[in-house]
Amino acid sequence: MTPDAHTLTGAYALDALDEPERRLFEQHLAACPACAQEVDELRATAARLGAAVATRPPEALRDRVLATVTRTRQDPPLRPAHQPHPAGPAPRRWPLRLAVAGAALLLGLSGALGALAWRTQRQLDTAQQQLSRALGCTERIAAVLGAPDARAVSGAGAAGGTATVVVSRSRGEALLLASGLPPTPNGRAYQAWLIGPSGPRSAGLVPGPATGCDGELGFTPAGDAQRIGVTVEPAGGSTRPTTTPVVLLSLPA
Repeated sequence: MTPDAHTLTGAYALDALDEPERRLFEQHLAACPACAQEVDELRATAARLGAAVATRPPEALRDRVLATVTRTRQDPPLRPAHQPHPAGPAPRRWPLRLAVAGAALLLGLSGALGALAWRTQRQLDTAQQQLSRALGCTERIAAVLGAPDARAVSGAGAAGGTATVVVSRSRGEALLLASGLPPTPNGRAYQAWLIGPSGPRSAGLVPGPATGCDGELGFTPAGDAQRIGVTVEPAGGSTRPTTTPVVLLSLPA
């Protein structure tokens, strides 16, 4: 230690030396009673001065300090470049995880939008088909009703609703127009029958609301049919009526 070490007693007492200087001065201090005594006196003086000027901090200081701490980002501890990482869980790679999560979210949204577009297109296709069928039904109804020899007969249904049958012999076409009939049970449907001396003959299933031609059935009034009846049958239809007619009308001559 150089002779200048004696001048470091004040800095040592106030803990103002860096680590290399502190180690060297402590080696000198162990062999220099004069410096050791001076350090003790300086430390005692510093303690008395600190106590003499001590003041109570403002009441709001603690709150301000805590508020500042919560807003201040803490730096991680320094680690020498050669020091290996301690054993334990691998550090979290948030950017990578966020990127993966974002990609998964985008894929999910793309799939949802694709499914929505597919469902929307199917709904549009179904609506267009129903509209086309409805237009076809309207044109057929207009053609039969507009025939010069068109004749119509109407009547009430046994369980509610009404039905009308229109026949054009010159066109060889007829229409059954049913409205307000009670809904059929699941797995059942309305079926129309042409009834004559030779027995009933199926005229077809009466279309439901989903077809776009609700309650409108076109048929050919051929043979010896004199009446038309409507019964409730299995959804696929029957070869012979299995229930009592809910509608029974005479065919116009």
